[in-house]
Amino acid sequence: MTTFADTNSTLPVIELPWPASNRDAAGFQEPGLRDPEIQKCYYYVDTGLIAGNVFLFAAAEGLAAWFHNCDKAALARKLGLRADQRVLFAQSIGYPAA
Repeated sequence: MTTFADTNSTLPVIELPWPASNRDAAGFQEPGLRDPEIQKCYYYVDTGLIAGNVFLFAAAEGLAAWFHNCDKAALARKLGLRADQRVLFAQSIGYPAA
């Protein structure tokens, strides 16, 4: 398991929030795509695929990455998300602990 340097460290850590919004299904013929539960499946899959790519990049660059839960409501306010957007997870990237 990769751990991060001490939080008092001067080393940078990047936080990536993973917000999602309701998809505009116009023009798509896939059955059920206008169903909010089906849409939810898509944005969770999208988030996992993107997070996996971030992990691969971090590993290639010798960085640590951590996909985690966060204070979703506070982060959504800080990011100024619209009512139809929400934070799903966060991902931190930084130098591994020595």
